[in-house]
Amino acid sequence: MVGWSSESVALVVTGGLLALVVITSLHPRVALTPGSRIVFLAGAVAFVGFALVAEYVVDVTVPPVVLALPVLPLAVGAVLIRAAVSEPRGARQAPAASVPARPAVEFPVAPAPFGAQGPGAERLLASSPYATPSELSELAYGHPELRTAIAANPSSPASLLQWLTEQGEPAVLAAISARGRLLG
Repeated sequence: MVGWSSESVALVVTGGLLALVVITSLHPRVALTPGSRIVFLAGAVAFVGFALVAEYVVDVTVPPVVLALPVLPLAVGAVLIRAAVSEPRGARQAPAASVPARPAVEFPVAPAPFGAQGPGAERLLASSPYATPSELSELAYGHPELRTAIAANPSSPASLLQWLTEQGEPAVLAAISARGRLLG
């Protein structure tokens, strides 16, 4: 690199740092999608290639602003490292391709109001005006048979009613429609 301009050196350093981001992203605790890896790798090749062309093939004057370019991959690297260090071990989820469309998540059963227990406790909670939005949301997701009662519950938040509407169950849609008629 004897006789290289400082701008060309900055381009090579930027390309090298982008390549380092790609290499770092191969670590299991660093979250970077395969598409992002390809973009960063293409950027690394482009920067180094342009520096080589500018120095050996074409007499090109590179603007001095390229001296600031190494800051970009340094910033990306800092964000990746910060995320990897602050993320607890094992907290990174599997890639989206291996995650099922609807994960099998079991929600804890919300306590019934007034300490009610037994088979009807969830139904009592689903129709209780004292149920919290989070309790109703958990019930709606975990107990599809209670969605009609949840849709009729005046404590059901708008976001939950929207989600219930998107599910398209006719009885639930009728209960939500009846709420609208009651409100005027």
